[in-house]
Amino acid sequence: MIKKTIKKIVNIFGYDFKKFNKKDYDLSFDEILKKNLPNDPIIFDVGANKGQSIEKYLKLFDNPTIHSFEPIKDEIHKLEKKYQKNTNIYLNNLALGEKNEIKDFYITAKSDNSSFNKLNLGTEWLKIRSKQNNTNELNYVKKVEKVKISTLDEYVKLNNIDKIDLIKIDTQGYEDKVLEGSLNSIKNNKISVIQTEIMLDNNYKKYFSFSDLEKLIVPYNFRMVGIDMVHNNLFSGLIFAGDIMYFNKKKFKI
Repeated sequence: MIKKTIKKIVNIFGYDFKKFNKKDYDLSFDEILKKNLPNDPIIFDVGANKGQSIEKYLKLFDNPTIHSFEPIKDEIHKLEKKYQKNTNIYLNNLALGEKNEIKDFYITAKSDNSSFNKLNLGTEWLKIRSKQNNTNELNYVKKVEKVKISTLDEYVKLNNIDKIDLIKIDTQGYEDKVLEGSLNSIKNNKISVIQTEIMLDNNYKKYFSFSDLEKLIVPYNFRMVGIDMVHNNLFSGLIFAGDIMYFNKKKFKI
């Protein structure tokens, strides 16, 4: 009786229970990608920062083609020097969003916290980050730059890209805008896997929540396959943000 009640509640949100294959149980995101994507995947790395994901994908796959997008000029210049001999890596000094425009981008002491969204002062997250980077909350934003924004849909059209095996989005609360600018590709099943960060606390004035994500992509054949709560404070028990992975049901048997 209890099992049936729980099943009904889960079904309301569009999910169901299935038996796990022991070999598939508790796989990491990297293991899931390795198992399900081809060895020559087309990957969109939205929010490349210092190239952490580029390095990971180069190790994970034999021959990936990676389109990286990074709005911070200093970071993209470093990446250009590092990968200048790799013809399968396309580095773009721009951001992806829901429309073509130019916006203020807030560059922080730790560059991977930079965002189009302003920070909320007084949060536990900002206190921790400021202390880690030898600064204070008021000075955590180091400078503001004007950044060019395009859309994923326009980029794939201009570059004759018919499919994307994986899009990884880490844009500090701007993920919804990236996905809104990708809706044509999403609706036409051109994207197989979406891995995106979501905020679980009000670190920024505006942030992309789990419910926002579900409403945006679940109607277009995407199903959640994993959650990785990677950004937390173990001492206080707070979880600030996490990564969620979705598979396109038209591409995989799930």
